[in-house]
Amino acid sequence: MQTRREKLRQMAFDEIKALSWEIIAEQGVDDLTVNGIAKRMGMTSPAFYRYYESRDALIRSLVLDAYHSFRKALEAARDSVPEENIAQRLYTIFMAYREWAVNNSNMFGLFAGRKVYGFDRQDRKVIAESEKVYQIFIDLYKQAWKRGLLKRPAMNLQLPGPYLEHIQNRLADDMKSVPAEIINLVLNLTCLVHGMISMELSGRMDNLVGNPTLFYRFQILDMLHKIGMEYQP
Repeated sequence: MQTRREKLRQMAFDEIKALSWEIIAEQGVDDLTVNGIAKRMGMTSPAFYRYYESRDALIRSLVLDAYHSFRKALEAARDSVPEENIAQRLYTIFMAYREWAVNNSNMFGLFAGRKVYGFDRQDRKVIAESEKVYQIFIDLYKQAWKRGLLKRPAMNLQLPGPYLEHIQNRLADDMKSVPAEIINLVLNLTCLVHGMISMELSGRMDNLVGNPTLFYRFQILDMLHKIGMEYQP
């Protein structure tokens, strides 16, 4: 059971984070400063450091929260579909991916946008949390491959040697039997999703496609079709 002092300290942590998200939404992450947070909280800048040792430590905490929220949304989407329906599960989590990003654009931008000054993306805990997110997709691809559902596509061009070597070295042992062509399409799908969402959040998608939701849905279904994951919503 928390003591009163511990509760008050936790409330301060929560308020700092809430105000940080407000500042990011209003001004962008570059304008998130210790002085700005302290001013909104009515405290001195030195008092801030009783909670976070630095601005970077605060951003690290925000990034971890964002990844956690993202992962929970994807897991909920995945678990809403029966385990045997892999194609539908993939489609559902990709749709949840976009929905979460659109509804939490500040969180999405913090871990998936441009580099944040002073923040170390190679932080071990941040990498571990990001890997938990993408493991959701990897597990589904592995299940599909084991069941013989993934289709090996015909390719007009050979994959460049250095690129092929790199992705093969990065694969876990139980994925090394998956053809490079499929791994390449999986990476294509990942980049496609990220790019479409980033363009939509930047406001450039409406003029290009008219209806971003329909465009996104079609592209996901098309890419899933290319790797053998047939699903008609």
